[in-house]
Amino acid sequence: MTQIRNQTTNRTKVAVIGCGHLGTIHARLLAAREDVELVAVVDPSAASRDRVAQAHGCKALAEPCELVGLVAAAIVAAPTGLHAAVSLPLLEAGLDLLVEKPIAASVEDARAIVAMARRHARVVAVGHVERFNPAWQLAVARAGRVVSLESARLAPFSFRSMDVGVVHDLMIHDIDLVLSLNPGRLDHVDAHGLVATGGHEDAVRARLIFSSGLVADLSASRIHPTMERRITLWSSDAIIAVDFNAKSVEVVAPSDAVRSGSFVAADAPMGQRAGLKETFFESILPRQALLVPEANAIVCEHDDFLAAIRLGRAPMVSAAAGAAALEIANRVIDTLVCTRLGAEAGCSTVPIAAREVPAFAYRKTA
Repeated sequence: MTQIRNQTTNRTKVAVIGCGHLGTIHARLLAAREDVELVAVVDPSAASRDRVAQAHGCKALAEPCELVGLVAAAIVAAPTGLHAAVSLPLLEAGLDLLVEKPIAASVEDARAIVAMARRHARVVAVGHVERFNPAWQLAVARAGRVVSLESARLAPFSFRSMDVGVVHDLMIHDIDLVLSLNPGRLDHVDAHGLVATGGHEDAVRARLIFSSGLVADLSASRIHPTMERRITLWSSDAIIAVDFNAKSVEVVAPSDAVRSGSFVAADAPMGQRAGLKETFFESILPRQALLVPEANAIVCEHDDFLAAIRLGRAPMVSAAAGAAALEIANRVIDTLVCTRLGAEAGCSTVPIAAREVPAFAYRKTA
């Protein structure tokens, strides 16, 4: 299908499918762009779609199929279990899509989306928005070859995204970040978790070991009292600590003496050790706080998606990359040994989809 444009302003016509928490954010940001015309929002709830449509002066539609012929592209912010059902017909009809993460509920569905996008030469981006976080981009540029990584993505319970567990909801962000480092084949997975809210896994710690030697220790929880999003990278060049909430990046790097091997702590004269201890992170392993530029990661994600459409290039997070992250997430879940919080004995691995997803709710809520 030829790309649909507003002929007077040359703006790309876009729709948002799902008027929940994320869909509402996407709609607001797209409506504010000069290069986009937000044509419609889609949601089975008349109240939800009317609320967002009235806020931005666009159409309110009940079904995704109504978008065919109206727009060139759409944001799919529906529940994960509906991603394939929503995306496949739209790709076949010629629309380009940005699908919120995870790309689908199953690897089979994810592969079907990848295949359909290739068959019809459509752009599919996946909403792993942390790739666009300026703190992450700054850290990776400084790190060099990463050999070890530790992440913590912790949040209070929100009563959102209960159609998936914490691995698909939160940990998959960090799985995608690890895969963006090109760590090679996943050779080993070890994972332990807790179930507290009666459904899917709520807290998980996983260790991933890759063929390149990279070791990733990932923690995710949606039953944590406070919000934390941080990651630490170890490389031969530096130790880098990223705090996504504080938007800070701190680097501890070797001095020339450490790089050359001329500094040996045990050889330091006793009389100098007190002074060296005080200045250790200035003279031996200098510590530096990097200036993180201000940026809205979702806006940057939109920039990349729209540029991919206009330039005919792959987006930063392609459908294939989204499928790869889902495969690793599912391997974590397959390996997961869960304990039900408060129970005397452990419970079995939590299934990927413990309950049916309603076939009408075109909203992703977190």
